[in-house]
Amino acid sequence: MLRRAWSWSLLLLLVVLAGCSRCGKEAGPAAPGGKAPTVERFLPREVQLAIVVQDLGTLGEKLARFQNLKIASFLAQLQNSSSADAVVTSVMRQIGVDLRSRQAIEKAGIDPGKGAGVAVLVPGQSFSVLGVKDAKALEETFGNLARNRLGAPERKEEKSGGGTLITFSRKGAPTPQLGMLFVGDFVLVAPGNVVARLPEMASLPLEKSLVDEPVMTASLGRLPKERDFHLYFPGGTQVIRPGTVQGLTVTGRIEDQSVTLRADAPWPDTQESLSPLVPKDGPDLLGYLPADSFLIMRYRGEPSTLSGVWPYIVGPYVTRAVQQSNFDIKGEVLDNLQSGISLGVALAPTVNLGAGVPELDIRRTSPFQYVQLMAVAQAKDAAKAQATLEKIPAIAGNFGAQVKPEDVNGKRVYLTSYRAGEGAHFAEVDGKLVLAAPRARLEAALTGLAGKPGESVVAQDLRDSVKDAVLFMVLDLRKLADSVRNLPSEAWGVGGFAIRATALRWLEATDDLRAVTFSVSQKEKAVQAELSLKLTLAPPAAQPGAQPPAQTPPQPTEAQ
Repeated sequence: MLRRAWSWSLLLLLVVLAGCSRCGKEAGPAAPGGKAPTVERFLPREVQLAIVVQDLGTLGEKLARFQNLKIASFLAQLQNSSSADAVVTSVMRQIGVDLRSRQAIEKAGIDPGKGAGVAVLVPGQSFSVLGVKDAKALEETFGNLARNRLGAPERKEEKSGGGTLITFSRKGAPTPQLGMLFVGDFVLVAPGNVVARLPEMASLPLEKSLVDEPVMTASLGRLPKERDFHLYFPGGTQVIRPGTVQGLTVTGRIEDQSVTLRADAPWPDTQESLSPLVPKDGPDLLGYLPADSFLIMRYRGEPSTLSGVWPYIVGPYVTRAVQQSNFDIKGEVLDNLQSGISLGVALAPTVNLGAGVPELDIRRTSPFQYVQLMAVAQAKDAAKAQATLEKIPAIAGNFGAQVKPEDVNGKRVYLTSYRAGEGAHFAEVDGKLVLAAPRARLEAALTGLAGKPGESVVAQDLRDSVKDAVLFMVLDLRKLADSVRNLPSEAWGVGGFAIRATALRWLEATDDLRAVTFSVSQKEKAVQAELSLKLTLAPPAAQPGAQPPAQTPPQPTEAQ
């Protein structure tokens, strides 16, 4: 069933993603400045989403690496297939084009170097633009697809939209199943419900095409030039609602050890409203976080600028409780914190993985049964910070919690509990404010914060990805996997041996997934974000016919 679903998914991708040897081909619309036209010339600005691939061959070859991931082979074996490569090869054979190979793409009549484009006009209506290398071969490729996969053998050809429109229909059907409009060195391809609009798209006025679209062009200028594809979401659509941003541009880059998406959106408000994303000098507190933290966050902006942002961060329930308490978050907390607020989350050894998925509602289930938390921030005024902590017990009831002060190891701490169990506890240590749970994590923090910080809890190989970010998050998948492997036997519950064996099998299958990093920053009055999946792919397999490395024969032992 999964293989059949993949087959139809890739078939749809080819139709949606879907010069030459044709005699007397039309010149096609001109590009600005006498340049050769690109796929953007045929993509309208009035879309829900536009996708542009710089080089279809390069992208296909890069995506082919993912079939070498352990998780891909693991999922393939669950479908009774020998490997992920076998599954993908079978699917490619069914659609008639091996998208993993530049040579195969060219043999199908597509010019991968001219790129590819997709325009989603409205939900359920889209078309694509492809470069043409051999029109006859390309028509044959889509003709076979229409006949064998769509049941549409009836071919019709006519002049339209400044080019040649070829449609494929089922016998006796009034509308086609697939349409191809050849114009210049490109072909526009669409499923039946969009074929009638292909002539309009082929003859777009330059100012209505994506060529030099101002918002997208400015965003691409701010983002790194190295990219394999980019997506553009115009503002004022069902995706980017009116009254938000003018548009959102996302670029994608696939490298040997990472897959990275970068986003840019021009900020519609004042430059001052972007002040929370301006980096400030502050202490590096990451070395105080526990070494087993698999989720790490740090904020390097000025906390006092978050006065208009914190309600969106904490949510309506906490915001309402703060307002009812008449507690001045800005004056009491934000104005007294330095840049560099850091947070670490670790897997709790008391977690019960045999109990199933918990109810994900903090008001009914204490999250500290499953994870341990520590957040640390440097106060500008330690005495004021201590005075603020002393006010918390009196207002805790508005949050549905109870906070009791207590002396632990000579330090004043504030212990929290609520209906679901243990909450997050507070303390001030040498001018540093700490929020931690459970109690054992707070007690360990009291000792650690009294000394100098250790090495950053962010792994060495991940630091470069987030070193310049104002706000970053690192999800260390390797550290999380190690934490699961090291859980005590009681964490697996009844029947734990079988549950643990299954979990470890999944962990083994995800060894190639190193980490996920996310960061937010600002540039030239635009908000930017980066999301990256870090990989640890094995080196490429040896080419057929290559000689294996010489091996040193075993030396005889003294007994031999």
